[in-house]
Parts: sequence; C-alpha cells; structure tokens
Amino acid sequence: MRQKNVQQQNLVIEEAIRCSANYWRTKPLPQALVAVATERGVDCGTSIFLELDVDYPGMPSLSGVLLTIAGRFIEFEIDTDAFHVKVESVDLWDDVTDRQNLNLHNRGTGVGRGALAMRVLRELNSDARELPSATLSFKCNSR
Repeated sequence: MRQKNVQQQNLVIEEAIRCSANYWRTKPLPQALVAVATERGVDCGTSIFLELDVDYPGMPSLSGVLLTIAGRFIEFEIDTDAFHVKVESVDLWDDVTDRQNLNLHNRGTGVGRGALAMRVLRELNSDARELPSATLSFKCNSR
C-alpha cells in the first residue's frame, strides 16, 4: 500500500477534526463545561471541540481543546460532579493559540493542523447559518 501524499494526509487530518467538531455539535455538551466556557466569554454553539474527553481515566472529569469563533485555541481541564453539572474546580483554562501550527504551507507536511481547524470552524459556522440544524449530518469512522 502506498503512503498518502501531503494533500491526502491533510484531508485525513481535516476530516478527523470535522468529525470531532460535528460529533460535539450534535451531542449535548456537559452542562459544567458550557457554564465554565460562558463565564469566560466563549460561546460553545459557535466554537468547535477538537478534543473533549469525558471521564477519561487519570484525568479531570472534562478535558480537551476547543477553538473559539475568535480563533483562539483553549486547552481545559475541569473537575465536576458525577453528572457533569456542578463545577468542582477549573484546573486549566489556557489559551494555547501560540502553540498551534496556523501555517498554510509547511514544507513536507502541507497545511498546519491549526489552520485546518480554523477552516473547519469557518465551514461549520457558515453551514449553521445557512441550514437548519436538523439538516446537518456527517459520517465518521469513529465514535
């Protein structure tokens, strides 16, 4: 089997980002996460979740990375009650935008993951304005 070229690799990464973002756009987010984000001026309805781990062993109740409509990447770790309604502590809420690869042209790797995430964010927010939410659908191999 041949190795994928750079453009094909970028498409695989972009599709994985799109699948994660779509998954969390169609599933209810934990109330505690929405509360913490709202308190910090982040609208979960226009943001995308690049990673969201719920009750992952050895980690806080909720952890992951989100991308806001303002183009900021936020890494978070939040401890909650068992039902993810009550916030017990916010262990981490850091802007990690400076650590993202936002370049459109990287030698040997093509478009940076951060730039791909920004593309997905713009696409999904554009789709959300144009289509009723019931018509948004997606197919992913995982979850």
